[in-house]
Amino acid sequence: MNLFLSVAAVFSLAICLIHLIIGGREIIRPLLANTDLPRISKWTLYMCWHFVTITLAGMAIAYLVSALPGGERTPAVFATAAAAIYALTNIGMNIALGLRHVRHPQWMLFAPLAGLGAAGLWM
Repeated sequence: MNLFLSVAAVFSLAICLIHLIIGGREIIRPLLANTDLPRISKWTLYMCWHFVTITLAGMAIAYLVSALPGGERTPAVFATAAAAIYALTNIGMNIALGLRHVRHPQWMLFAPLAGLGAAGLWM
């Protein structure tokens, strides 16, 4: 069993739970309570939030499948690439929009995940 990919699987699941619990409380509840947004915008954003939840769970599964003895590397390659792209996108958005990295910290979750995935793929 690949230790780095196993840890990446657990960390991905933790990120998914953070997304569900904290994201649900801090992002989704206020979004759904907002009466100023057009309905189509509100429900599209809510649907996208669910897509992210599914993607994060899928990344955990991808790392787990790849971590198993004889596991295929391709799912971990995809999950690692996704984690790196998500981290870079968040950093780029923060810079472009003048947001503080501590206030908009998703990169702090995805960068270590990408590192774990890369280490596991390298082993």
